[in-house]
Amino acid sequence: MASEEELNQAELQKEILWCVSQLKSKVESGKLPDKKVAEAQKAIKVLKNPQSPLIKIRQVMRTNCGDYRAKMAAEEKSAKLDLSKVKLSAAPVPPKASDKVTFIKKSAAVS
Repeated sequence: MASEEELNQAELQKEILWCVSQLKSKVESGKLPDKKVAEAQKAIKVLKNPQSPLIKIRQVMRTNCGDYRAKMAAEEKSAKLDLSKVKLSAAPVPPKASDKVTFIKKSAAVS
């Protein structure tokens, strides 16, 4: 049961981080009016506060990001690489570093 709770907590943190990044990108775009920027900054503050109740966090995410779970899934799906399109090639091997490096040991002072 504890592992299920940990998974839920990890999923919540992932959703919060995604919503915060979306809000920050909206604020940084410069296209929002001042009132919307203030609302977004307030929402970011609520999402980052660990003392915020879960209900308030979910409400803020829903009002500011819409259906954030579906958007996250769509973004994740589009971000995945199609392995059939990836071309692998051999990288050039750099010369050995041991050929260039000389180690000189300092002698310890004997007292």
